[in-house]
Parts: sequence; C-alpha cells; structure tokens
Amino acid sequence: MQQLYCESCQRFLADRFVVGSCPTEGCYNDFARGDQCEKCGKLLNSTDLVDPKCKVCGVTPCVRDTDHLFLELPQLREKLEKYIDETSVAGSWSQNAIHITDSWLKEGLKPRCITRDLKWGVPVPHEKYKDKVFYVWFDAPIGYISITACYTPEWEKWWKNPENVELYQFMGKDNVPFHTVMFPSALLGTGENWTLMKTISVTEYLKYESGKFSKTRGIGVFGNDAKATNIPADVWRYYLLSNRPEASDAVFTWTDLQAKFNNELINNLGNFVNRVLSFIAKPEGAGYSSIIPDAPNADSHPLSQSLAETVGKLVEQYIDAMDKVKLKQGLKIAMAISSEGNAYLQESQFWKLYKQDAASCAIVMKTSAALVYLLACLLEPFMLSFSKDVCHQLLNYLHPGNVLCRSKILVLSFRSCNS
Repeated sequence: MQQLYCESCQRFLADRFVVGSCPTEGCYNDFARGDQCEKCGKLLNSTDLVDPKCKVCGVTPCVRDTDHLFLELPQLREKLEKYIDETSVAGSWSQNAIHITDSWLKEGLKPRCITRDLKWGVPVPHEKYKDKVFYVWFDAPIGYISITACYTPEWEKWWKNPENVELYQFMGKDNVPFHTVMFPSALLGTGENWTLMKTISVTEYLKYESGKFSKTRGIGVFGNDAKATNIPADVWRYYLLSNRPEASDAVFTWTDLQAKFNNELINNLGNFVNRVLSFIAKPEGAGYSSIIPDAPNADSHPLSQSLAETVGKLVEQYIDAMDKVKLKQGLKIAMAISSEGNAYLQESQFWKLYKQDAASCAIVMKTSAALVYLLACLLEPFMLSFSKDVCHQLLNYLHPGNVLCRSKILVLSFRSCNS
C-alpha cells in the first residue's frame, strides 16, 4: 500500500501528524487528520487527504510504497451486518450510533489497514512485520480485554461469556466506527465466542461558550482547571450530565453552570432535602429531635397517596431511561421527583401541622424522609458524594425511630460556583 513519508523528518507519518483537506464532497474541513475527519466523521487513509502537510515541519510529504496488514472487512460483512441488525435493537443503540454505522455499511466495507510504520506502539508479532506496530484503533479496543486479563486470570468469564455478560460502551461520536464495525469485526473474524458489545451510548460534541474545546489552543475547561475552581465534583457531574449532548451538540457556559447550580441543585434538590432533615433534627417542641417519626397510617393519607402515585410513575420512567442509557433523561426525572417533594411539603404546610395535627405532620415527615432516601438512591449514579452524605445522615437505614446522624445537618454543602 501507499503511505505518506516526510523526507524532512525522515519518517512515515503517524495519522495525527498529517493534516489536510477532507476529500468528502461538501465537508470543507481543511484540518482533517490522517485517519479521520472530525467534522463529517468519515474514516480516511492519509493518502486520501487533499494537500496534506506534515504537522511537525509543515512540509508536503511524499508517497511511498510499504507492506501492511489489513482487516478484511468485506469477508466479514454478513456476520457483521447480522450482529448490527440484532444488537442495535436489543441494545437500544443511540440514534447517532445507528446513523454513523449505517453510513459506513452503505458506503461499502473495504479492507482496513491495521499496522503502521512507527517507532512507538504495540509491535506486530510476525517476523515479516516485526518493525511495524499495530494501528492504535485496532489495538486499543483489544486493550479492553487485556486490561481485564491483567486484573484477573478469570477474564474469559467476562469476555467469552456472551450468554451471561452484557457489554456497555460510552464514547463520543467520532469513535463509533471503531467500536461498531472495526472491533466487532476483529472479534467475529476469530470465530471464537466473544462477548460483543450490546449497548453503545454515543454523545455529540460539547462546545465551549462560543467555540470548540481545544487543548492546543487553550480553549475550554479541563481537569486541572476544574480542580482549581474548587467547585465540588458533584456540581461538575450534575452540570455535565444534565447538559450531556445525547441527541445534538450542547454548549458549556459558566452562566448556565451557575444557573443550574442555583435553580436546580440549591433551590430544588437542596431545598427539599434540607427542609426535611433539618426539621426532623430540630429539638422536641420544634421538631423530632433527629428521630424519624412513626406514622402507621402514612399510606392512607390523601396527600401521601397522591404523591406515591405520581412518584411511582416517575420511578418507572427513570428505570426505563436508565435501562436505555438515556442518562440525561434519567437525571431530569430524578430532579422532577425532588420537585414533587417540594410541592408535597408546601401543600401539606407541615410547619402548621406540627402544632395543629401531630399525626398528619408525622405522616408528612416520614413520607418526606422516605423520598429523600429514594432521591439518594436515584441520584447515586450522578452525584455519588451527595448520595453518600444523605445515606450517612439516615444511617443507611430508613425506619421509624431511626436517629439521624447529627454530624452534618446541611446535606448539600456545595460551595459557590463563581467562574
């Protein structure tokens, strides 16, 4: 095959060291890499690029002949299409994953080069190709298996057990073909009983303010930047997951982060949890001395019955969303349950009931404490520290007579999110 060689650098160029115009009609991206165009998502060979340049020195590379190994995708088409047709439905693949994969199949599968003339990488275990290394996107998914093998000698219980193991994968849309076409084809080609991916959850791009995230240009907020803000991890997790670009591109803005912190985490979730637990924690005469009140007839209270019906339906929707890996929707539903809790407290006017109808107030507080515990469970995948704090205060066990932990009255101790 032919590959780009930089005579100035005296080496064959790795895909990331080649930049040029995407050859796809209507794409107009002048910064496509040697293996893929990030704009249109098309996988490329470096020789496909129009007016390619070496990213190191800027010189136009020449084309040289070299021998390489290929994954014969055309020979695996029938098996691959059967796998995709069945699994994309059974695994509820996200629509962008289905669209990208279908585009690949419609264009026609071609043999894909899986080796490179580079000094760094995983060496090819074949005498003829001993000076070559594997292409990173052929090697990296195999690394999922080898990492498991490093962890446990019983790795085959996970990777060769498709009847009992389900594989979920999460990624940005530009990595889809490597996981829905390349990796499954490599496994199918062995003829062995591998655990193939069942569910893939794919995101579109997250943009930053008015542009794109770019480490090289210093645009965006990254790991060290996030840490330096002293904004708690739960706030970051909540914002990024509530803004997860599942169906279309989303935009990160500091203003939106602040708004979600104030309006959703503090005014909704924090308000409900703290009103309930702080009221129960008040001394006798003003509250319940940190003891969850007993309320034998809680299920029959009109307000509790209405709340149970509403929350029950929302929990069903939450489970369905999470089963389909619709994380953004699952989080939204959990926060809707918190809103129902706030409405329940407000409608009950528990602060009046405490003096006027002790039995009804006990019902409201017991029901609300149960809802706080439910929220801790539902939000654990999203905000682990919050969930742990709540469960710690409830001593991981919700029962009438249970004494709340008094070590931290304010469950949501989020600091200000000033950018």
